[in-house]
Amino acid sequence: MCTKQPEIKPITVANPKFLPFTILCVKTKILSDSINQINKYIDWLATPNEAFGGFPICPFVEKERTSGKLKYEVFQIGHTAPLFKMIDEWDEEDEYTSMIIAHISDIKKHEYKNFQHYINKGLRKRKMGYIKTICFHPDDTFEVGGVMTRSQAPYFLINVAYIDELNKAHQSLKNTKYYDSFTDENKKYLKIEKP
Repeated sequence: MCTKQPEIKPITVANPKFLPFTILCVKTKILSDSINQINKYIDWLATPNEAFGGFPICPFVEKERTSGKLKYEVFQIGHTAPLFKMIDEWDEEDEYTSMIIAHISDIKKHEYKNFQHYINKGLRKRKMGYIKTICFHPDDTFEVGGVMTRSQAPYFLINVAYIDELNKAHQSLKNTKYYDSFTDENKKYLKIEKP
């Protein structure tokens, strides 16, 4: 079970006129703390690693982050906007090309792939099949060359991106050493074609 999840709890405010400000402060603090933890994970993902042919584990995330093209959100059922609404809003904005959603939940490792399929199927039903989500669970033991790429994720994370951008990124790595340490099982798990 993932134990790294903070919990968003309802708050009680003595003076109702301060309620909107108090809720904003609580949400801002939770989002800020979540972004800080996600950024630590991204720092690690953006560090060159020999298991990936000297490339970072995620070779494109640093450029997305430093250019301001990466949006951060926190999702918790009953406490935030619905997940598909977050994705709709991200898609309608021109300033972002990807989004990381910290899903504050008790989703178990054995459940998260089904949740990923649920989201992607929901996107196709909404005529948004040009978007893909990839989920990362901190308890996932996926590894390449001895490097467990998801175990340092601070939360169950949902990466939202445009399929054409993901395909371009994959194509740009095909003739490099990036995939040299990937086993056939790794490639099958990630559903990528063999270079």
